[in-house]
Amino acid sequence: PVLPEHIRGEIEHLRLLPEAGSGKLRVQCFGNFEVFWEDKPLSFKRRQSKELFAYLIDREGATCTAEEIVAVLWEDESNLRNAKHNLRNLVSDLRTVFDEIGQTDVLIRGSGTMAVDRTKVDCDYYRMLDGDISAVNAYRGEYMKQYEWAQMTDAKLHFKQ
Repeated sequence: PVLPEHIRGEIEHLRLLPEAGSGKLRVQCFGNFEVFWEDKPLSFKRRQSKELFAYLIDREGATCTAEEIVAVLWEDESNLRNAKHNLRNLVSDLRTVFDEIGQTDVLIRGSGTMAVDRTKVDCDYYRMLDGDISAVNAYRGEYMKQYEWAQMTDAKLHFKQ
């Protein structure tokens, strides 16, 4: 017969899904990059707003300068002033989306810098880095596949496995 304490022990080791109502954004990096709030995909006003958030997630909470972000998102842009203006619009869009769902503290902003607060998101990539076996098993060789700049991290994850 199966003992109740064995069942409890097995349940405690299951970490396939985040706890319901965790109050955190759920970020999916494996495959295509997606952001969910209460199991519904978030909609951004601009396509590049989502890409900006993806880049900040990829940087694992490290502070990024405006110049670094501009170089990644607009690598062919020769007019730095236009690119910085576009960046301000993307940041405004992110702030609006996160304000609407009460997640204003996801982004950490400084003077000309920006980062994501890792503790405010449930991210498959972060869980993999932390050794969560279910996240390790969820990685199927594709990381933010819609973004060319993410290929470096994808290669790193390939070699890590």
